[in-house]
Amino acid sequence: MTAIAEPQTLQGVASPNVVIDPPSFFRLTRRQEFAMKSQATFAGFGATDNLILRQTGIISGLILRVSGTLTFGGTITGTSMSYRWPYNVLRAARLSANGQSNLINCNGLSLKVLEFAGNTDLNDRGVSRSVGAVTQSHGTLSKACEDWGTSGANQLGPGVTVPATGAYTFDLDYFLPIASDQTSLVGAIFAQTAATNLGLDLDWESQANLVTLGGSATLTVTAFNVAVTGVVYTIPVIGNKAVVPDLSQFHQVTQFRPPNAFTQGENEVLLPGVGAGRKLLRLGFSISTGTAPGTPLAMNAANYGPLAWRYGGNDTPEIYPTGQHLRLVNERASGSDIGRFWGVGLWDFVNEFAVRDVVELGATSDLRAVINLVNTPTTPFAEVFQETLFAAAAGS
Repeated sequence: MTAIAEPQTLQGVASPNVVIDPPSFFRLTRRQEFAMKSQATFAGFGATDNLILRQTGIISGLILRVSGTLTFGGTITGTSMSYRWPYNVLRAARLSANGQSNLINCNGLSLKVLEFAGNTDLNDRGVSRSVGAVTQSHGTLSKACEDWGTSGANQLGPGVTVPATGAYTFDLDYFLPIASDQTSLVGAIFAQTAATNLGLDLDWESQANLVTLGGSATLTVTAFNVAVTGVVYTIPVIGNKAVVPDLSQFHQVTQFRPPNAFTQGENEVLLPGVGAGRKLLRLGFSISTGTAPGTPLAMNAANYGPLAWRYGGNDTPEIYPTGQHLRLVNERASGSDIGRFWGVGLWDFVNEFAVRDVVELGATSDLRAVINLVNTPTTPFAEVFQETLFAAAAGS
């Protein structure tokens, strides 16, 4: 029988009249999805929108919908979309709660990769999107209900030359995983208190990094809408006591650009945030090359040699012979060929058996990603993201 605990604080927040009783909670709770915030204003490309979310229940995730219209005018010749479009129009989503800043701090593409990796029911097969000059039907990370930018028969996409002037409507969908697991709710946030401060900052990419305007072309944002839906579980009350699940851990997704000068051969990227009480669930990276904002370096054997993670002096528990090997593993696990267009490589330690396979960061000093490049890319930069669990202030 699971012991019932009565904490004085929960995730660092004073929580009187609360008991931790997972079996009773899961038997009596109800899942709800409702609007936590919506707005039709837009801070602008290169700026930030600051949202304060509703404080209620146990929050396991946020569904973010970004939609609007881009209107191109003037002489359109030479105008093209970069590979930051569409998903990295969201340069960073930054979530803070219960005194913990940056529980989520990563760009839109990383959120898409993690959504497919964490939900095996998803796949992008048969969803046609324009990438470069070709219509593609897999490896896009797109859902059929999304829109990358449509004006009549014309479509926008990464690396796509804008075909004509006009108003292009877009509709993008993101999932922000507050809990690491949507069944057990490990890492979910206790929000049923006025002491909770639940803030979501949305950093938007600069226009210059999204689109190159040729000639006398103009771009106007004629509509921009943001809607945040919460995935929230009600808190049952038994005998005047609120009943909650085990909330002993916070879930975190963070991203950074390493300062490494990436060259031909083996490159090691030292990972931050290593310490006792932390567990690494997933580790991903991509490298972009060429003139900023760059083009993703495809994950294949022509571009990448052995890929591994390493700690201590030279302990290397896992290694893939080439980028093509890692790409195959990633497609099998996520249902999407994430390395094809987006150039993402992912070590997924929780896909099959989380308790067995997660990396205990307290026992892996100097943890680093090992990225072997077949050739030296032109002006490369990397983006690395980590998904971790770490101990909350109280709640177990």
